[in-house]
Amino acid sequence: MVKLRIAVLGLALAVTGAPALADEFGTSSTSRLAPADEYFGRAKMSVLGIANTIRDAGRHLDEGGSPSAMLQGPLFLAVDAIRDWEHKYPSDHWIARDLLALELVYLRGGTRESYGLARRTAAWITADYPNSQEAQRARVAVGTPERPSYAHDAVSVDEDVDTSWPH
Repeated sequence: MVKLRIAVLGLALAVTGAPALADEFGTSSTSRLAPADEYFGRAKMSVLGIANTIRDAGRHLDEGGSPSAMLQGPLFLAVDAIRDWEHKYPSDHWIARDLLALELVYLRGGTRESYGLARRTAAWITADYPNSQEAQRARVAVGTPERPSYAHDAVSVDEDVDTSWPH
């Protein structure tokens, strides 16, 4: 009798709960979250690698490192990886969090180029994740409390921004 109960419980979980869990944790074909062992962009970065690259670039800038070296190197590769990640998993809420972290690092760069990239990143978050807390924080960080009208054409707001930026 106990074995029958366990079998019924297992069948019920398989039919009702397991697909939902699989979807949430990235093991089904219609996944909402990227699995930790998937790699994105030309640099083949994992989601953890993207977050670490953004964090490390921020530390480098805080220690007086070259903003240009960070913007054209690791952060450029992180943006490329995020674009690929977003293309494959558009509903992954971690993307907005990493984009906000990226924007805040750009703001710490202290250059016209880094500020332009921060504004573009805020526009990206606002356009793709408009109702998220990260979108609200992104707008506040760059001083645009409402959704900017340039959300899909952020290049026009700052002509000095490198047009090879992957968004």
